[in-house]
Amino acid sequence: MTDQTSSTPQPSEPTPPTVGQATSTGLDPQLAGLLCYILWIVTGVIFFLIEKTNPAVRFHAAQSIVVSFALFALWIALFIVSVILGAISWTLASLFSIFWVVIGLGVFILWIVLMIKGYSGEKWKLPVVGDWAERLAGSG
Repeated sequence: MTDQTSSTPQPSEPTPPTVGQATSTGLDPQLAGLLCYILWIVTGVIFFLIEKTNPAVRFHAAQSIVVSFALFALWIALFIVSVILGAISWTLASLFSIFWVVIGLGVFILWIVLMIKGYSGEKWKLPVVGDWAERLAGSG
């Protein structure tokens, strides 16, 4: 009795499908989605300007830009409140600094989640700013 499986060619393993269409940058779409968020507005603008073909990467780049502007506006508002509270009372200003830490932790978690969602290839829209990003990217 002979073993026929060794002489018969076996079918190759199927390759997993790639997420989305190719990018004009030549990067993997998942990597490009992650990189849109890595340096906030800097990489968002870079990918928004150079990516012409992949709508998911353009969306993530646009969302990175819009989120960066929204967080900058929040930072300015919190800074103004801190100055006002500092002028009123050092105790109030000290208590408000705890709020700064909580906001900073929230922003860090948001950054990690956005990078994960960008890498997954999922079009994950944040409330309000996601709609603005869609319009900016021209994908909505």
